[in-house]
Amino acid sequence: MIKPILVITDKCDVHADFVTIELRKIGGDIVRMNTQDMGFNSDFTLGKLDLAEPWQLQFHFKDSDKTVTSDSFDTIWYRKPEPVEPDQSITEEHAQVFVKEEYSYFLRSFYNLYSHKTWVNPFWNLKHASQKLPNLELAVKLGLKVPKTLITNNPEVAREFGEHCHWNLLVKTFHFSGFVVNQTEAWHCFAKRIDKEQFIQFAETINFAPTFLQQYIDKSIELRVTIIGEEVFTAAIHSQEIEKTKSDWRAIDSYQIKHTVYDLPVDIAQKLLAFNRHYSLVFSTFDLILTPEGEYYFLECNPNGQWYWIEELTQIPMAKTMAKLLMSI
Repeated sequence: MIKPILVITDKCDVHADFVTIELRKIGGDIVRMNTQDMGFNSDFTLGKLDLAEPWQLQFHFKDSDKTVTSDSFDTIWYRKPEPVEPDQSITEEHAQVFVKEEYSYFLRSFYNLYSHKTWVNPFWNLKHASQKLPNLELAVKLGLKVPKTLITNNPEVAREFGEHCHWNLLVKTFHFSGFVVNQTEAWHCFAKRIDKEQFIQFAETINFAPTFLQQYIDKSIELRVTIIGEEVFTAAIHSQEIEKTKSDWRAIDSYQIKHTVYDLPVDIAQKLLAFNRHYSLVFSTFDLILTPEGEYYFLECNPNGQWYWIEELTQIPMAKTMAKLLMSI
């Protein structure tokens, strides 16, 4: 009997939904751990009563009425878990913070305790592969072009970098994606092209936090590369056809941007596969630029990035490929 795949994600994850459909077509199945609601949707025990014996694990998920023990799964797909939501009866903010923190560290221990299982991808490998600056360093070592980059909290050093780049600059964040004001107004932090006048206007704020600057690279198209196992899928994102998306294609709904299947050169694909091998990843997504002169630039790797919208827009069979990978590893 084939053991089900343990999928760690959240209850609104369409990627897991469609991969589950493909898994069932080929004789597989899943047990889904939606971390968001596990505080009130699961009963669990993880104990060691005899120090000489292995840990005894039991998770029972109320919505699916499925029970998981350490012997009932061999493969774990770490998708997009969300922080655990405290029970609604917990109203004090400090108590909510306590519950979230305790669950966060409990889950990390759980992930590490079962690191001997087969993961897509291993939790700590994801953490290592999510660091922007080491990734740029690795890309260079692999022979990929990267934009000139500076991170500083010194306005004068930033100004000198601007001069060096002839004020053709891009500013972006390390990680912060946005914030909500009064639970009604959302602000998103996209990469933004800036000139000298804009730099001078905000220069004094540079010393408040690390400022991530890069030389702006002119684009013909942007490329989203998704690697599943040894399969390399590439979509061209025609971001330069829309004014709002020229600096960052995420600035509007992706479905409004033209996407096409793209034939990535073999040597670039091989370098990205080598990137995965460096971090022991079997899945990842990459953002690249193709310049008007035909040069490829590496921007970043998201080792647990989203991809299903690309399948919907291009018909690239990624859900089916992911299902096959989960069944074969």
